[in-house]
Amino acid sequence: MMHPLPPPADPHTVLLDRRLARWLFLAGAAVLWERLWPLALPILCLIGLLVALALLDVLPLLPGWLHALVLAGVAGGVAFLTMRAVLRLTMPTLDQAARRLERDSGLDHRPLAALADHPVSTDDPVAQALWQIHRRRMAAMVRQLRVALPHPNMAARDPWGLRAAVLLLLVIAATMAGPDAPRRLARALNPAITMAGLGPDAVQVWITPPSYTGVAPLLLKPDQTTITVPAGSAVLAVLSGGWGSASLEVDGNQTPFQRQSDGSQRLESQLHASTQLTVRQARLTVAAWPVTVVADAVPSIAFTNPPEPGERSRLRLTATASDDYGLVKAWVDIRRLGAPDDPPLVVELPLSNGQPRLADIASWADLTAHPWAGLPVNIQPVAEDAVGQRGNGDAHAITLPERNFTNPVAAAVIEQRRNVTDDRRNAPIAMTLLDRVASEPALFNDDLKTFLMLRAARHAMDVEDFDLAEVQDLLWSGALRIEEGDLASAERALEQARRALEQAMDANAPASEIQRLLDLFQQAMQRYVQALSERMPPNNQPQLGKDGRTISDEELQQMVDGMRDMTETGSRDALRQMLQDLTKILEGLQAGQRQQSVNGPASQGMQGLRELAKRQQDMLDQTHRRAQQDSGQQDGRQAAQAQEALRKSLDDIARKLSEGLGEAPHALSEAGEAMGQAAGELGRNQWDSAAGAQSQALQLLHQAAREAMEQMGNAGQGSGGMIPRDPLGRPARGTGSTDDGTTRVPDRSEVQRSRDLLNEIRRRAGEYQRPEPERDYLHRLLKQF
Repeated sequence: MMHPLPPPADPHTVLLDRRLARWLFLAGAAVLWERLWPLALPILCLIGLLVALALLDVLPLLPGWLHALVLAGVAGGVAFLTMRAVLRLTMPTLDQAARRLERDSGLDHRPLAALADHPVSTDDPVAQALWQIHRRRMAAMVRQLRVALPHPNMAARDPWGLRAAVLLLLVIAATMAGPDAPRRLARALNPAITMAGLGPDAVQVWITPPSYTGVAPLLLKPDQTTITVPAGSAVLAVLSGGWGSASLEVDGNQTPFQRQSDGSQRLESQLHASTQLTVRQARLTVAAWPVTVVADAVPSIAFTNPPEPGERSRLRLTATASDDYGLVKAWVDIRRLGAPDDPPLVVELPLSNGQPRLADIASWADLTAHPWAGLPVNIQPVAEDAVGQRGNGDAHAITLPERNFTNPVAAAVIEQRRNVTDDRRNAPIAMTLLDRVASEPALFNDDLKTFLMLRAARHAMDVEDFDLAEVQDLLWSGALRIEEGDLASAERALEQARRALEQAMDANAPASEIQRLLDLFQQAMQRYVQALSERMPPNNQPQLGKDGRTISDEELQQMVDGMRDMTETGSRDALRQMLQDLTKILEGLQAGQRQQSVNGPASQGMQGLRELAKRQQDMLDQTHRRAQQDSGQQDGRQAAQAQEALRKSLDDIARKLSEGLGEAPHALSEAGEAMGQAAGELGRNQWDSAAGAQSQALQLLHQAAREAMEQMGNAGQGSGGMIPRDPLGRPARGTGSTDDGTTRVPDRSEVQRSRDLLNEIRRRAGEYQRPEPERDYLHRLLKQF
C-alpha cells in the first residue's frame, strides 16, 4: 500500500509534489474512464436507439399498448444496466493511479513509490543526507511524466461494432426530423393508451378541406393510419360522454373543447402543417392520428406557341396552365421594352369550366387601338389560384401588331395620334392637321359623327395639361370611322358582346344569363352583318368568306339557335367551340371583302399613294414656314427640285394602279398638274402661290385614293361557282358534321337527345313518391344545367 508523502524538505520538493499530484489525478481519471465506459455504453446505446426511433416518428405508428410496452422495456433496461454499473464500478486507488502513471511514462524500479517512502530513522545525519540524495535521483527520473489516453478495449467487448450502428442511425434520424424533432420526441413519450370505462362514449373528428379544393370532407376512423389533406383544412371534433375535460393537440399545442348544452364537448381548429392529431380527456389519450398536410402548389403557365400577330392584326395567344386545385384566372402582362416602370397592359385569358385544374387556352387580343401598337414589348403569362398564389411563365419579346389604314386621311389621323402619344409637345401640329381635315368634310364623306370626333379631339388638346387617353380614344374612333364608316362601331359592339359571353361561360353563369347575352350577341351580329353589307355594292350575292365560299343569313341564324340549344343542355364546351367558329365566320366575311384590296399592284399603288400624300403634306408645311421666313432664291430652287421629284413618283404610282385596276383614277393626272405648277412657283420663289398649288395637289391625291378604293371594291364583285360551304371550309349547316377533331359540337339529333334526357330528369325530380336520396341526386344533376 502506498503511504502518504511526507512533508517536503525544500521548495523544489514542494513544486515536485504539486506536479506529481496533478499527474496522479489524470492517471486516476484515465483508469476510472476505462472502468466506467464499458458499463455506460450499453445504457447509452439503448437510450440512443429509443431517441432514433422517436425522431423517425415510428413509435406513434404502433398500437398504444405496444408503444407503451416499448417505452417500459427501454426504461426497465436502462434501470437494470444502471444498477449493474453502480455495483460493478470501483474507484481507482492512489497506488493504482501511480502504477498507471509509471507504466505510461516508461519508468522502471517504481520511482513514484520511492518518492512516497520515508527513512526509518531521521536521527542519523548521514542517513538523512543519503536519503535526500536518493530522493533527488528519483525526482530526476519522474520529470518526463505522461498519461496515455484511456483505452477501454471496446473492440474486444463489441466485436460487431453495434455502437457505431446506433450512432449512425441517430444521425440519420436527427437529419430527417429537422425542426420537427421536439414534437416527434414529445409524441414518442406519450403513447395513445385508452382505459376501458374511463374513456368517452363516442368521439368523432371531421376534416373539411377548403371549398376551393373540391375535396370531400373526411371522417376519421379509429384505425386509420394514412391521412392526407390540403393545407388550411378545418378540423371539427365532437366528444360525448366520458369523464373530465377534453383537449385537442395540434402541432404540440393543446386547445380545450367547449362544453355544449347537451353535455357533449366540441372544438374547431385548422391544419396548416403535418402533425399528430391527438384527442385527450382527463390526461388520457382518447384517439390519435398522424396527419400529412399538403401545401397548395403554385400554379404553372406557359405559352404553347410564342405570341404572334394573326388575322386583322390581332394578337394570337395560346397557353397551357395547371394548378392542383383549380385556376381562378389567367392573363398576360405586357410591358413596353425600355420602360419597365410603366404600368403593364393586362389582357385577360379565358378559362373554361369554372376553375379547371388543366386549361388549354386560346385567345385573340385586338390591341391595335392601344398606344403601344407597333412597339416592341415583353409578354408574360400569369396564372392565379383560389388562395391568390401566382405563377409566371417565360416572357416573350414581340412587336405588338398595328392596324394598317388604307385611307390616307385615316392614316394621317393615326400618325398624329402616335406623335402626340410619343410627345405631348406635338399637339400643335396635330391640331393643325385636324383643322385642315375638318375644314374639308369631303375627305371623310361629310360624316357628321367623324366631324364631331375630330373637333372634340382638337379642342381637347387646346389646354396645356390635356387628357391624353381621351385624345387617343377620339382620334382612334375618328380614324376607324373614316376608314370603315359604321362598320367600325358595329365591329366594336360585336367584340364586346362576344367577350361578355365568354366571360359569363368562364364564370359558369346560369343558363338564363347565357341566353340574355346570346340575345345581345345576336343583335350585335345582325348590326355588324348589315354594316358590312352596306359597304358592298348591291349585287344580290350571298355573304362571301375570305376564300370565296358562301354563308347565308339563314345558316348564321341556325348556328345561333344551336348555341341556344347547347345552353339549355349544359354543353358549355361545345357552346364555346360554336362561338369560336361563328366568330371566325364573321371575320371571314370582312376578310373576303378586303381580299381584292390587299393583293397585287393595286395594293402597292395604294400604299405608295398614301406615302406620297404624307410627303406632299410635309412639303406644304415647309412651304408655309419658308413663306413666313422670306427665304432666299437658293431655297426656292431646292424646294422646286424636291417638288418635281414627288411629281415623278406620282407617275410610278399611276402606272401600278393602272396595272391593278385597268385604269388609274382621273384625279391623279390633275394632281400631277398641280404639283408641276407648285414646282414652277417654288423655282420663282413665290412661296404663297406655291402653297396654294401644293394644297390643291394634296386634295386631289386624297380624291384619287377614294376613287381607287371604289374601283378596287367594284373589281371584287361577282364570283361564280360558289358552293354551299361556310368560310371555314366546312359543309354548311344541315350538310354535315361540325366536328373539328378537338371539341366536338353536337349535331341536331344529339342536341334533341340531350334535351329529352334533361326533360326526363326534371320529370323524375318532381315525383315526390321517389326516395329522398334519389330526388336529391336528381336535383344535383339539374344544378349543372
